[in-house]
Amino acid sequence: MLKNRTVLIGLVVALGLVASACRIDVERNSDGSLQVEAVITEADIATEIGFAEDPDFETLVIDLKDGYALFDATGPNEDDPTRTDEVSFRMELFVVDGRLGAEVSDAYWNGIEVPQLFIDEWNEELAKDLEKSAKKDKDSTLIDVEITEDEVRFEFRVDDKHNNGRGKG
Repeated sequence: MLKNRTVLIGLVVALGLVASACRIDVERNSDGSLQVEAVITEADIATEIGFAEDPDFETLVIDLKDGYALFDATGPNEDDPTRTDEVSFRMELFVVDGRLGAEVSDAYWNGIEVPQLFIDEWNEELAKDLEKSAKKDKDSTLIDVEITEDEVRFEFRVDDKHNNGRGKG
């Protein structure tokens, strides 16, 4: 289960980063910063994350709802490759101090509810990994994230050499 926990964390981090691989609209603000809106459709999410090519999973289904996403994945058991494991969970995305936050809930492993202790650990690891990822781009601030039935929309403010961080905040 540890290996798959790492994959789960990677999945959420990847979802936050896949915004660079989707439809992007950019506008310049009056202070010189950029306002960037990145949108990825439900149909493109699994493909963009790359799980279709990941041998650890046979299937990955992501069902977007208003305000959250449902994930359902199947793949070989890491201890016994002749068995298949299924994991499903609910995930909400939100903004924390200008960075992407995520919370997993309603997690099931092979039809059995995952104990809250494990979910809490997943959420702690998610927070750490998302924070580490956020430090790679200090000039970008996440303003909003929204999940609808059809897409996930990220809105960023990007400070660049034209405004040197003026108006940030």
